[in-house]
Amino acid sequence: MTDPIRVHFFTLTAAGGSEHMYMGELAPALGERDVIAVDDWRDADVVHLFEVNFLTGETIRQFEFPKLIRIIRSETPLVISTDDLYFSGDPSLTVRPRLYQLNHYLQRWLFERADALIAISESVRSRLERHVDATPIPVVHHGVDDTYRSPYTESDDPFVLHVSLAAPRKNPEAVIEVAQRLDARMVVAGGGWNERIPATATNVETPGFVPESDLVDLYHAADVFYFPTRHEGFGLPVLEAMAAGTAIVTSDVYSVPEVAGDAAVLCDPTDLDTHVTEIERLLDDEPARRTLATEARERAQTFTWEQSAKETEAVYRAAIDD
Repeated sequence: MTDPIRVHFFTLTAAGGSEHMYMGELAPALGERDVIAVDDWRDADVVHLFEVNFLTGETIRQFEFPKLIRIIRSETPLVISTDDLYFSGDPSLTVRPRLYQLNHYLQRWLFERADALIAISESVRSRLERHVDATPIPVVHHGVDDTYRSPYTESDDPFVLHVSLAAPRKNPEAVIEVAQRLDARMVVAGGGWNERIPATATNVETPGFVPESDLVDLYHAADVFYFPTRHEGFGLPVLEAMAAGTAIVTSDVYSVPEVAGDAAVLCDPTDLDTHVTEIERLLDDEPARRTLATEARERAQTFTWEQSAKETEAVYRAAIDD
């Protein structure tokens, strides 16, 4: 019998963003174990910071930095979950490239003062280890909500789906060009796309932000999920599409092969001719599409929030015992 762990969950932003989605899924799964969430960090055995971008307009407006400094100076162990965007060496992947070096420095400073860094993939750990050598960096993969899990279904209205914000690292230029080159209907969901998709692309629908309940339905209904990302710390949209039993054409960079394995078509994110060819092949070949979708769904079964919670709890206990 182990003693319960009191944990204060913490972000530098008010709401939205991948760190909040991550925290929102992981915290309830931890609550099913010997982990108790506490509102005041001073009552916690461990503080868990979900941090992606250190210095942004949102983090400045929220201004949680004084609280973070007090936590760092305290005896309470600090565990940080993060990705490697500012350790990629490529400022063009970020929304504000001019802030890349400053964010890199600030994150490195922060990470060296943590008791553990949770890397959300082996890809992230491999990059962080080149810059942070005094802090343990275990890997804990994301899970996927069970509402996404569904057997392969044949669509009555075939379409290709893309889901993301129109951020530089999501390769929006590829999404737009490939959409225009396809004869099939394409749904591009997420913020920022209405301003980028040209009016001449009459086969493209841009619903904007889609609530999760509707997003699940989109994944289930799509014939192919297209995700030509230039960078992922983990690649949750790929895992969501896998769980939904959707055939996937995606990139072969960073963490994506680690998540998708052999259960997706992996392409160079700059090779748009291959993207178009593979999407059209899957649209035209139902048996191949079904096989790939079934393999994706089976692989997605290995990613659960229960497993993530188990591994995260072990990180907490190691930080406390250190």
